[in-house]
Amino acid sequence: MKKLKARAGPIDEPALRQPTQSRSRESTEALLEIGRRLIEERGVDDCSMNEVAAAAGSSVGALYFRFGNKERFVSEVMRRQVDDTAKQMTVFLAELDAKATAPSEVIEATIKWLVLEFGNNRGLLRAQIRRALDNPQEWQPFQKIGRDLVDGAIAIIGRFPEYQQDDKWQRSVRIAMQMVLGTLNNIVINRPGPLDLSDDATSQELFRAAIRYLGWRCG
Repeated sequence: MKKLKARAGPIDEPALRQPTQSRSRESTEALLEIGRRLIEERGVDDCSMNEVAAAAGSSVGALYFRFGNKERFVSEVMRRQVDDTAKQMTVFLAELDAKATAPSEVIEATIKWLVLEFGNNRGLLRAQIRRALDNPQEWQPFQKIGRDLVDGAIAIIGRFPEYQQDDKWQRSVRIAMQMVLGTLNNIVINRPGPLDLSDDATSQELFRAAIRYLGWRCG
């Protein structure tokens, strides 16, 4: 079966066909979810439009009619994942703001959330990082999620009295989280070990490293 290689393009480019009817929207969502699953399992290059159509019980012609080409389809899969992650992040930060009792708890919970998200989407992230090598704009929506997450964590930490008089700690938190995100990206691409996204100890080790850098006490 011939496989078509996706050419890098901006993730914010709109799809060629926007469904207007409810049934059509449901069909589009089903195609995108199947595409997400296949990319997660196999990577972009080994995910063919024929396989997506067959798994969805659709024709490949209908798939191309709706999305135009594989590049556009992959970009829509990525956009959908970004939107879902952004919504989940908003809920996570609201819940964390309501229950956190110490700044270190904010860091620990944020790192655990990141490790879980990376683990659940490692195939998509690996594909998107590689696409971003050819077109850096592809990575911008993912960068924004990272920035918004760190900004949200900093806002929560800032409500603790001991951190309201001095904001120098904010830069240190950003650096600590940059190191965490860089390590997670490295795990996704290179899987170098000893840390692995499927290992429960990974989030705890990254938390310990961040807390040591910050010079904070746990709890």
